[in-house]
Amino acid sequence: MVLGFYDKPSPARLPHPPIRLPVLLVIEHALCAAWELLRTRPRVGFNLSSADEDVVTLEFYEALFDRVFDKGIVKGFDRQVFCSVTREPKIRNYNYKHPDKMPDLFIRLVGRPISLRNSQDGLFIECKPVDTGHAVREHYCKKGMIRFIRGEYAWAMTNAMMVGYARKGYTISPKLIDALKSPPKGISSITLPRPCRQSKAGTNSEAVYCTVHARTFKYGETGELAPPITIRHLWLKRE
Repeated sequence: MVLGFYDKPSPARLPHPPIRLPVLLVIEHALCAAWELLRTRPRVGFNLSSADEDVVTLEFYEALFDRVFDKGIVKGFDRQVFCSVTREPKIRNYNYKHPDKMPDLFIRLVGRPISLRNSQDGLFIECKPVDTGHAVREHYCKKGMIRFIRGEYAWAMTNAMMVGYARKGYTISPKLIDALKSPPKGISSITLPRPCRQSKAGTNSEAVYCTVHARTFKYGETGELAPPITIRHLWLKRE
């Protein structure tokens, strides 16, 4: 048996093991650091206040991966813990009928347990503006959160993240809480937004809140119902 290439692999299951809280906190600190760069040291020609959603997300991604990752700015956000940060990678949904789903950000980790679907293992992040032109219920929930719940993104995972680009006057409490008290069709909330453990508000960010949602699709590989997903909500102050 050459080099053990044909050794029996360890069993891999769905869903994949959750991402640990310390790792999630590192990612959140890195996201806040990247956002601070957009606010205080933006690329020449970029205006955070007036840019549209796609432009903001592109600049956010580049600040995160080019200017924060592996630069010593956030302890732990480096190549010892993370493989890469990608923007809008093409991935399959849970039943493989849609091959070109594109989450805003996808962060892969080093040293994860053996996964049944390596292509689906990591932290999926969806970003949405939150303001008068982008209502929380109709935009953030129905065009963002729901993608995790119906198995478009993070279907092999049990945690994911939403990032809100929030204008003045828009905060998770009460905006997101109110929206989820009467959630849009397709979103089943097990818990309303509540502050996450060990998360604190920053100069330009709210404390992270968590929600838990039931999912109704089944894994084609096992026939088992997907378990609930925990979504962490990081709202960043745009002005």
